[in-house]
Amino acid sequence: MRHAFAAALEPVDDVPAVVVAHGLAQFLDTEYGHTFTESFRQRSPYQPGVGDPIPLDHPDLPTVTAMPPTAPPWRLANRLDETRRIRLAGEWAAQFRFVFDYSLADTLAGLVTADTLVATCHPNRTLAEFDLPRDEQQRTIPVRPTDVKRQRREIDRLVTRATAGGASIVVLPELCVTEDVAEHLRGWVQRPDGPRLLVAGSYHHEDGPGDSPRRRRNTALAWVRGCDRPLTHDKHSPADRPVTEDIQPQGWPELRVYVTTDGWHVVIAICRDLLNPHAVHALTEAGANLVLVPAMSETLVPFGGPAAHLVGSCQAFVAVAYNPADWAEAGDPVTRSPARALFGHPGFGQQTRFVHTPDTDPGVALLTVRSGQLNWLTSANPDEHTPRQRPAHPTWVEQLARHIRPPQGRLPKQVVLRPAAVLALLTGSSAGPCVLLTERAADLAHYPGQLVFPGGGVEPHDDGSVAAALREATEEVGLDPATVEIIGALPPLALPESGFLVTPVVAWSARPGFLASANFAEVATVMHLPLAEAGAMPPRPDLPPLGRMTATVIDLLSACLGATTQQQVPRDRRARPLR
Repeated sequence: MRHAFAAALEPVDDVPAVVVAHGLAQFLDTEYGHTFTESFRQRSPYQPGVGDPIPLDHPDLPTVTAMPPTAPPWRLANRLDETRRIRLAGEWAAQFRFVFDYSLADTLAGLVTADTLVATCHPNRTLAEFDLPRDEQQRTIPVRPTDVKRQRREIDRLVTRATAGGASIVVLPELCVTEDVAEHLRGWVQRPDGPRLLVAGSYHHEDGPGDSPRRRRNTALAWVRGCDRPLTHDKHSPADRPVTEDIQPQGWPELRVYVTTDGWHVVIAICRDLLNPHAVHALTEAGANLVLVPAMSETLVPFGGPAAHLVGSCQAFVAVAYNPADWAEAGDPVTRSPARALFGHPGFGQQTRFVHTPDTDPGVALLTVRSGQLNWLTSANPDEHTPRQRPAHPTWVEQLARHIRPPQGRLPKQVVLRPAAVLALLTGSSAGPCVLLTERAADLAHYPGQLVFPGGGVEPHDDGSVAAALREATEEVGLDPATVEIIGALPPLALPESGFLVTPVVAWSARPGFLASANFAEVATVMHLPLAEAGAMPPRPDLPPLGRMTATVIDLLSACLGATTQQQVPRDRRARPLR
């Protein structure tokens, strides 16, 4: 066949041979591409070598998510070593035992749709809930839950919570189970109301034939509805902090890709295997677009880069389940807002998002595929063996605590503030001036679930605070700047806790226009409220809490208009027009 092609082709002046070869490859892709999938399936499990073709399946993202991708799909990159359906394997294929597995292609079909919810479950609060045995060489294996029965009950509660919330894909953290608990979780995919795919975390164990030396391993099991056998994956990158994980990987590190008939390349990676830059490059080349990661680490921050790379390069969906919640040392006085999970989504503005929670209680993080919305669900029934004792407080103390965040430790002697801007957009109504406010998404690190003005940090390309405020309003709520008239700006307000010096930009619009819908990754709802109602004391019970800086700006605007914001606004009628 090669000789036949060579005989049929003749050199063309001023056309490099590589361009002719690529054109021929594209022609073959067009004419014979419909046969590639079946060819790969017949060779499954398929382990490519350098220079061999590998499949480039891709799901139809517009049917899955309503959010436009933040980076172009791979097929727009126009690489010379790929066509629409295949790519040639590079040197990365020699660094791993890379396997494309089609055995579940039909079973996993339809795993990801517009209605899919992906859940990560988080059963543990602190390291005190784990056995951390150490030998003379400071090795830490096996790591396992201290109270296995309690852990099993808690995990069952969380999976119940996740499936009741609609999740069809569930991921548990690394080392949160034993082998027996992982086997027990198989029953969940056999239930009609259970998930279709459950990654049962991972566990430490030893194995070996007969009297031969036993090998220490960190193994993850995954269960699929309609498949009797577990999907088994070993960790190949031992941890060296905060504990020394003394596992003994054997053989060539394996990366297995489960290919579905509708274009998904599903990969399970255990914790630090995702932090291996060579592995991330290989996963990118292989078109991994659903990556599920059980993790047990002192921080989720290092996972952000690899996850973002997969999202941007492969339009991947990534779910990292992190455990336990609090890695603080005993006696540490600093109160932290823990990040419990990390999700990557092609529609996220920054490609990845952390799920922050107000406490370390067990719970479930949920990602809605279509909208990119993140939610945190607490355990439905807190464990009766670990009651949380709270001292009795007067009512006024509880009321005060709802408006004051816990101490964040000592602030540095010198605080450097980054310029930022918000847009206070006023419109008219029969109730007087109205103000545009957004309810922040509940999972954001700063001011979650609060009513605030649209705004954010001033970027280098912004021409001052006005440009930044208008740009942020466009990005967050789709506001058309052409329909807005700038009135002026209020004095900047310092926010040391979040590190911003915020300039409130005041604007007016008779009829604001919108170019697009709100960015639901950051904004839960958008509303126009009469200024008097927004600043009412006490606040309306049917509204989310008002951000403190937002309340300050509303008070300033009300003062400028001669309004009294300290009086209670009647709830059975709209506020009177302001002068």
